[in-house]
Amino acid sequence: MVEIDKLRNRLQKLDAENAYLRKLLDNAGIGYGSIDGIDVTEKPQTHPGSNKITYHRAQLFYSYFWGRTDVYSKRSQNKKTGKTAYYPQCDNFWRHGICPKASGAKVQCKDCEHRRWTKLGSTQIENHLRGLKPDGSDVIGVYPLFPDGTCRFLVFDFDNHDTGSEGLDFANTDDDWISEVDALRRIGKENQIPMLVERSRSGRGAHVWVFFDAPISATLARRFGFTLLDRGAESVNMTSFRFYDRLLPAQDFVNEGELGNLIALPLQGQALKHGNSAFVDENWKAYPDQWAVLQNVEKLSQSKVEALLMQWNIAYGDLTDGGIIPENRDNVKPWERSRRFHAEDVSGELSITLANRLYIDTTNLKPRLQNQIRRLAAISNPIFYRNKAIGLSNYANSRFIYLGEDDGSYICIPRGLLEDLIERLEDAGIVYTITDRRVKGTTINASFQGELRPIQKKASRTLLKFDNGILSAATAFGKTVVGSHLIASKQVNTLILLESSSLIEQWEKSLATFLSIDEELPEYNTKTGRIKRRKSLVGLIQGPKDTSTGIIDIAMVGSLYKKGNFHHRLKDYGMVLVDECHHSASETISRILREVPAKYIYGMTATPFRSDGLQRINEMYFGSVRFEYSAQEKAEEQGMDHLIVPRFTRTVSPHGREKLHINEAYDIIRTDQQRNEQIVEDIKACVEAKRTPVVLTRYTEHADLLCSLLEDSADHVVLLTGHKPKKERVELRAHMESVPIHESLILIATGQLIGEGFDYPRLDTLIMATPVAWKGVVEQYAGRLNRDFEGKESVMIYDYIDANIPVFDNMYTKRLKAYKRIGYKLYQENPDEKQIVNAIFDADSYGEVYEQDLSEARIDIIISSPTLGKYKVRRMLKLLKERQELGVRVTIVTWHPKAYRYGSETHRIELLEELRSAGFNIELVEEHCERYAVIDRTIVWYGSMNLLSKDDLEDNIMRVVSRRIASELLEKTFIKGNQLESYTLPL
Repeated sequence: MVEIDKLRNRLQKLDAENAYLRKLLDNAGIGYGSIDGIDVTEKPQTHPGSNKITYHRAQLFYSYFWGRTDVYSKRSQNKKTGKTAYYPQCDNFWRHGICPKASGAKVQCKDCEHRRWTKLGSTQIENHLRGLKPDGSDVIGVYPLFPDGTCRFLVFDFDNHDTGSEGLDFANTDDDWISEVDALRRIGKENQIPMLVERSRSGRGAHVWVFFDAPISATLARRFGFTLLDRGAESVNMTSFRFYDRLLPAQDFVNEGELGNLIALPLQGQALKHGNSAFVDENWKAYPDQWAVLQNVEKLSQSKVEALLMQWNIAYGDLTDGGIIPENRDNVKPWERSRRFHAEDVSGELSITLANRLYIDTTNLKPRLQNQIRRLAAISNPIFYRNKAIGLSNYANSRFIYLGEDDGSYICIPRGLLEDLIERLEDAGIVYTITDRRVKGTTINASFQGELRPIQKKASRTLLKFDNGILSAATAFGKTVVGSHLIASKQVNTLILLESSSLIEQWEKSLATFLSIDEELPEYNTKTGRIKRRKSLVGLIQGPKDTSTGIIDIAMVGSLYKKGNFHHRLKDYGMVLVDECHHSASETISRILREVPAKYIYGMTATPFRSDGLQRINEMYFGSVRFEYSAQEKAEEQGMDHLIVPRFTRTVSPHGREKLHINEAYDIIRTDQQRNEQIVEDIKACVEAKRTPVVLTRYTEHADLLCSLLEDSADHVVLLTGHKPKKERVELRAHMESVPIHESLILIATGQLIGEGFDYPRLDTLIMATPVAWKGVVEQYAGRLNRDFEGKESVMIYDYIDANIPVFDNMYTKRLKAYKRIGYKLYQENPDEKQIVNAIFDADSYGEVYEQDLSEARIDIIISSPTLGKYKVRRMLKLLKERQELGVRVTIVTWHPKAYRYGSETHRIELLEELRSAGFNIELVEEHCERYAVIDRTIVWYGSMNLLSKDDLEDNIMRVVSRRIASELLEKTFIKGNQLESYTLPL
């Protein structure tokens, strides 16, 4: 009896625990146990030979393809276009008075306040399996990623998800997917991973399924998938990097309210009749008994997954997300893992052919080395990882960008990777041969006429040591002059590639000035068959115009590839120079560079970085950066002041619309009358000071408005925008060149139009009328002022800080970092007797100067810091104690403890109480809190630094002495800014 009572008690506890766990799963929207009364067990009773859809069949099916049950999607086909898509089902869909779509509103379901997802039940699953609807509208898809970040299966999706594939049920247009699936199947077989291969609905695609016996972390599951691929790369030839984009779930977690990626389920009744949506064998034949195959596939346990990762313990590739990395890893350094080639992977010598690309013969190479060579031509896609970090879907983004391809028995990779390839081969002791098939071109008789500056000589000498490379030099360095010297030194026919037509005139002028070409003018045939001679030895290929000579030609990239054909001269040149080569990641330029067989190829740029983070592609095409000359070095060489004039605006977001889309934010600032008047007054002041300003804005309409407001403010007001015809722009440029130095001039333009290649040395002041963030654009805009000009003593940038609009406030902190990088300092209106320091600081350099300012305060100190940290708060208490005793008032502006979305509220209240107890005045804000300190209403510290909590290595802050700026900041906070709340100790 005692034993029975113990069992009863144990049963009651288990029942209670079971109920509690079910409640947790219900609250999280995670399926379990049953759907509409179906009991999901691991080994259901079913007859494997029957084709009838039964209760037990649905039970078996769902026990494998187990996704979220609180929401699912159904297939829908547009009757007019034939395109198909999957839509999450909503109980309120098209209900009048509730669903916005019913009244014609364009609202996405995920953003609808009336959405009520339809739960997945047994009826939907059985309908899916029966396939009674001829149009496939009973086909369902599930969301594999549960809200708690777990999943019950992995699937590699080999359908085609390119734009436009919807009309063909996501069918692939080539047969590459078949070899990819076969390779993945071999990887699974070699590593004893149970997989099911399903030929998808279209018959031209596939899904490869791996199942788990219980929910496991999606992070762990995805690491397992990626590590499996890396493991496979040791023995299976993987000719594509698309494997890494195939994995679902496609993310580690979903943000609240989001669903993640869906996957269409297999065994769709209608498609199954045609042998599709079916599980297939290694010969791509559908298994006769689909249910028997499904029932017998093994599910992996979490312990099995973790054990396999530990067991493999492979040298992780440069491109993986990594896996479970045990403490007792081998002693190979992280940066050396998978970089090492292995001599045993080559039978004999490795053969390299150097032509328009590197061609590596694979006939005597093992799969591991082939895959490692391919990896040299692949880079991580920054957009993918940015999305991943914030939980956004990467459905349309590749994990890697691969610049290679296989052509027969050769792996083809960009030629700029030759040095990297050779280094790894030699480190591994692999013998190799190189056959040079590059085009040496035609010898030309050219000489350099002029004198290079010492720094230009150094750059040219460095480049001439190599057959390729990149010259990274600030605007006004004289890259076209160096290019002319390269042509004279190499003495071969040359093609100069340009992406922007604004650079044509610069190159034509430079070649005419610095290069003497002793060659006969070439002949050409006219359209009527007549033979004529060219008027110049320097030809131009631009649009329909083609005056190419084959000696020295300037070409617009887009003009070298038309209607599927490359220009007939492209393969004839011995040297190719690419100006503004940071554009080479674009498909237009990449297509050309892949075809260029010239022996010498060099890239030139003032901005080697790209806003999308793809600058590594430049080096793949051109080789390493051989010589670098920064904007800061240029500023130092010029010997003149490079100054930033910070101007705080009073522009604010409309009440209740603080979270704006970026385009809405730009609309607000460019139409703000007070802001525009502030800009106009600054421009007028510059003209009165005998300066020549260029006003840059993103928008043509904004440029037009500013031009109308400045109409009579200078002797010449010039408006240059892309909307003006090219002929008119050329006339305006000619007019500018004719303006005498004693006559004032204002240039108003769109940044995109004069961002690259624009040359007007007289400019000495930049008015940044609309904000930008990326350092490359800042450097590009500032470069308009870099040209030397007689009488130019300083250059200035007027920067308008829209601190009341968070997205633009953040942009300014990024510009601060860029300004420091290119050698700009802050303009100081009235140097005071204290520290005469107007500068831009980083996290490592600001502390000493900042604390000295605080220790010299005489009247008051206002510190606005969104967050608080124990170390800085207590240091501030100690530092300011003496100042307080001398009567200095200290005010702290910070977030209300409840405004945080993380951390301990109790801890923050304790820090606030310490500050209050020390006599500090505390003002709390609920939303936007600035980052600044104002000392004695004169000294301003402003930037991205949280002055009362932990610094970030990327933070920057400016110090400026200006009563005007101090007044503007304080007015924003205490008059027009947030609703302030004096701090009181909570009960």
